[in-house]
Amino acid sequence: MKKIAVWLLLILLVVSCLPAQAATPYRTYTQGADRDLVETQTAYEPIRTMIRFGEETLKMPQDMRMGPDGYLYIADNGNKRILVIDTEGNFIREIVDKKNMKSPQGVFVDDNLNVYVADDKARAVLVYDKDGNFVMEYVKPTHQLFGDTAPYVPLKVVLDKRGNLYIVSKGNTNGIVQISPVGGGEFLGYYGANNSRISLLTHIRRFIFGENSSAVGEIVPISVKNLAIDQKGMVYTVTEAADESALRRLNVAGKSTMTPEWWVELNSAVAVNSSNSIFTANANGTIMEYTSEGDLLFVFGANDAQSEQRIGMFKSVTGLVATDDYTIYVLDATLNSIQVLKPTEFTDLVHQAFTLFQEGKYAASKAPWTEVLRMNSLFTYASTGLGEALYREGNYEEAMEAFRNGGYRQGYSDAWWEQRSNLLHANMSTAIYVFVGLIVLHLIIKKLDKKFRILNPLRFLKEKISSIKLVREVSWSTMMLKNPYDACYGIKREKRTSWLSAIIMLLAFFVLHVVNKYFAGFLFKMMPDGYYELLNDFLVVFGAFLLLTICCYLVCTITDGEARFKDIFIGAAYALIPMIIFLPIKLLLTNVLTFNEQFFITMIDVVSIGWTALLIVLMLMYQNDYTLKQTFKTIFLTLFCVLVVVALLVVMYMLISQLVDFVVSIYGEVVYRFVKRV
Repeated sequence: MKKIAVWLLLILLVVSCLPAQAATPYRTYTQGADRDLVETQTAYEPIRTMIRFGEETLKMPQDMRMGPDGYLYIADNGNKRILVIDTEGNFIREIVDKKNMKSPQGVFVDDNLNVYVADDKARAVLVYDKDGNFVMEYVKPTHQLFGDTAPYVPLKVVLDKRGNLYIVSKGNTNGIVQISPVGGGEFLGYYGANNSRISLLTHIRRFIFGENSSAVGEIVPISVKNLAIDQKGMVYTVTEAADESALRRLNVAGKSTMTPEWWVELNSAVAVNSSNSIFTANANGTIMEYTSEGDLLFVFGANDAQSEQRIGMFKSVTGLVATDDYTIYVLDATLNSIQVLKPTEFTDLVHQAFTLFQEGKYAASKAPWTEVLRMNSLFTYASTGLGEALYREGNYEEAMEAFRNGGYRQGYSDAWWEQRSNLLHANMSTAIYVFVGLIVLHLIIKKLDKKFRILNPLRFLKEKISSIKLVREVSWSTMMLKNPYDACYGIKREKRTSWLSAIIMLLAFFVLHVVNKYFAGFLFKMMPDGYYELLNDFLVVFGAFLLLTICCYLVCTITDGEARFKDIFIGAAYALIPMIIFLPIKLLLTNVLTFNEQFFITMIDVVSIGWTALLIVLMLMYQNDYTLKQTFKTIFLTLFCVLVVVALLVVMYMLISQLVDFVVSIYGEVVYRFVKRV
């Protein structure tokens, strides 16, 4: 036993001394059903870092492409060369041109292995043959449409199948410079310029000073940072902006054909593989993978802010290559390295399902999609893919469930359209029989009642209920629909209503609002399933109602209004009757209609809100004996008063928060000094 114990101790000691396998230094996220980011399995694992290539090293590399020969071509800016290596990091050759190459910023390799180098200091795109011999250069275009003052400082370059060059020029906000190889470089025009971003402050300045005023300042679009091109000639661009221009796919006309829902700022590199999967990286090391349609698959990567130099962490990403087998090569200008990332088994399964689906093999894609969901039920793109496969099989009910899990509303709408059509066809005869039966039953009951008065108990019950004071007060709200003037007169002069009846009307509106918010049909519900914020809803509805009525009453008192606060409060509550009537109808329709009939939902919103607003205007006019002009003046002043009150509340909240923070910090300091003395 002693020997066994000794051996066990030795084994434990040896195991403890072994180097531990470093975990991936970043988390991986994907897009959730509600278009938020949710954590998922690791998508890509860093497998190695390449720093030395034979006897060669990098110095501030700025770009990297993979040539048709399978080699990596690197714009090694600090060493003023193009370094060519294989995917294992072995040195192949270098292109050095002391005469022409001064500062290589971008590189591209065409099908003939000609190398194009964007050189900012040389102010040209340099061309070398496959042996590294200088062939020609593309200097600044002399065409008048280019512009005499437009800068030509090439940073990145790609070529299409026709040999046309797409050049990113530093500081040129007109767009990508497009040059034809004909005649040594014919300027074809600017291509794919980003839209100008105009802030709210700029809009205000324009309104006050005019569009051409110097006070407005110059409005220019943000420049493209990097670009790539796929096998079909579609150009992909990234910018450092945190808006829709962060990633764009441009067609022949230079128009964007893709708007991803997720992006990050400071994008510095983009790559596309043969499956048209899109990869972007920002300077801080966040890498994103998109499908060919711009749907987000994965977000991963980490910034090496503390200089840990761990594999999988980046300092300054300047180049990105994605191969056909989804291996990713990441070029880092600060670390002077290339990191290699491989997809995990989970990611391979996602790509397999995605490829089968793209090829139209929907039945075959079901199994991998299902396996992906088994591994991660929150991976919504798998739910969407499974839903598409089920939809094309005609299994609309299960497709609806999959689309709902994936948060894909358009797919759910299409599947529900087909499922609803099938249900109508299957139950049409039953519905007709039921409808005819109800009509016959109604006629029979009507005839029996006329002869035997069988409905007298119901009439008696109705009279009893109607005689209740509170019921009469609540039912007075219907008068707002028939005759707003008589309704307001009854509220103000005849005491047809009470505080309690107004509160009941307000509660009815609140309940219907909450039910519509959380239990509307999936297509039209804006809140995530299972997410409730009832306290916030209560405070918003009742707080807004009280604030508006109080401010309105205060304004009426200084504008010679005749209404009491009670009259305004009850009148405003009773003016909600159109919305109280239409909200249940809207709830029913949201659970029945598809996006094709969305017009009916919009129409109900417009009618109910517009009708309520009209009743509020008439109520204020009749209650205060105002003219229409005075009424609108009162409404404008009320809204202004509300803005002032809200601003004061915000200021008070900020001051109180600062006071609390100050007291807490003083208390903490006192406790710290007391403990230190003790």
